[in-house]
Amino acid sequence: MSRAKTPLELAALATAAVPGLNVAGLRPPQFSDENVSVTGIIDVAGNRWMVTCPHDTVGGLDMESQVSVLSRLAQAHEAGMIPFRVPRPRGFARTTDGARVMVHNDLGGRFMTEEDFSDPHVLPASLARALAHLHNLPTGIYTGVDLPSYTAAECRQRHLALLDEAASHTVIPANLWNRWEGALEDVAMWRFATAPIHGDLQCTAISVHDGAVSALSHFASAHVGDPATDIAWVLAQGSDEFMLRFREAYTMTRSAVDVHLETRAQLISELSLVHWLLHGVHAEDSDIIEQARLMIRELSEDLGDEPLVAAPLSVDTPSEEAYATWGLHSPTTDGAHQTDPTAWEDTDEDGPPTMAATFLELSGEETPRTRSFPTEQ
Repeated sequence: MSRAKTPLELAALATAAVPGLNVAGLRPPQFSDENVSVTGIIDVAGNRWMVTCPHDTVGGLDMESQVSVLSRLAQAHEAGMIPFRVPRPRGFARTTDGARVMVHNDLGGRFMTEEDFSDPHVLPASLARALAHLHNLPTGIYTGVDLPSYTAAECRQRHLALLDEAASHTVIPANLWNRWEGALEDVAMWRFATAPIHGDLQCTAISVHDGAVSALSHFASAHVGDPATDIAWVLAQGSDEFMLRFREAYTMTRSAVDVHLETRAQLISELSLVHWLLHGVHAEDSDIIEQARLMIRELSEDLGDEPLVAAPLSVDTPSEEAYATWGLHSPTTDGAHQTDPTAWEDTDEDGPPTMAATFLELSGEETPRTRSFPTEQ
């Protein structure tokens, strides 16, 4: 892992990444967190740029795939398939400690803030439409450039593996194990159409202009997987009013019916504490480990014995309430829902991608095996 970079260091690296770039000064945003260092710069011609440097050298390697997927997302934006812009890399540089620096034109607007999640007006619907359009894209936009791709069953298995690893490092309260086990063993919850997702939403990844989402960035964790991963971040942040508008707009825009989306999002939001715990374990950071354990205990106390998944009417049929939550009608009254996404296929190795119609088809899942988790007595 490379060290954090100062704005001045990033500005110097930008001149190496973009030949002929003459930096006139620094400008916001300027920040450095556990994952990345970022600064804005302005050149002598008045053009604004962004300089990004992941701290993890693996993250720098991920930038190779980012460039390809950003190019395809930019084409999708030009084709009217997504309503938001994405960074367009203009140059790269390598630091002495092996990190990769990317320079791109500034996307404009401002970063989303925590206060925005209390806004019940334009922004929640705009964010919902942005994510729904991203999730509507054909998976070939990602798989065509070798980004990771997971089936619904594999998404579930990754959560199980997370809990297995956590069990070897700490004792999870029994009520949380029971709550998470019930959700992971509910067959219907894990039958959904996987989709291209952002994978690491945060305020600094969302640009806002005139109260609406104008751009998305930070696609280092992009992959084909569970769209609930993106929704989980919004669910954890948004007020009730925000989520009401968000839910309505997402449902209207999303082409696939996913009645268990919010339940999986809630599960993923809760499991983020387990991710944080294991991050501390891998980093050998005792402060993070203790912080995560405290947060898990507090979550246990807040939730009590409330299950995440109520007893279903049948193993394969969601309740009417599940459909109503996202403004949907039960298939028994509304008929079968079909989607008609478009596949992204390359005509040749070097030529531009072409569009071809296709249909999504959900495959059946195996019945999850019964598991016994270590619990706190």
